[in-house]
Amino acid sequence: MTDIRRQLDKVVSKELSQYVIPVKTDEGILVGSVLIVSEGPIKHLYRNGELLYNNINLNSVAIKIANLLARHRSSLLADKIYGYDQEYGKWFIDSQTLLKNYYSAKKTKDFNRADTLWARYCESRDRAISAKEQATSLTLF
Repeated sequence: MTDIRRQLDKVVSKELSQYVIPVKTDEGILVGSVLIVSEGPIKHLYRNGELLYNNINLNSVAIKIANLLARHRSSLLADKIYGYDQEYGKWFIDSQTLLKNYYSAKKTKDFNRADTLWARYCESRDRAISAKEQATSLTLF
């Protein structure tokens, strides 16, 4: 029975050593030495008061980058994830603006403009979905 317990403790400690346990503070969430500060839906990452990454859109991206930086892993992967997150944010905002303009054109019965805006909205929405999928696929632990 003690051998099983010892083996289980070894497996659990090995798995837990791969992750840094986040701690909630007054300023935000501290992951190792990296602080995640939430400003509405946008997140910023700081280390020792220095801004590392700003305007992160997706929660999973902020968490993954904070874990990578806390464990001193490759910043190349963090930069790649951050790039996809920024691309997602750009396309998401674009799609929401186009959708709002579409409804406005539809309300004023400008159907030619509405058709064009709808086509542009669909393209932006699809690109936002693609960028989000790429970013989140890289954040899987």
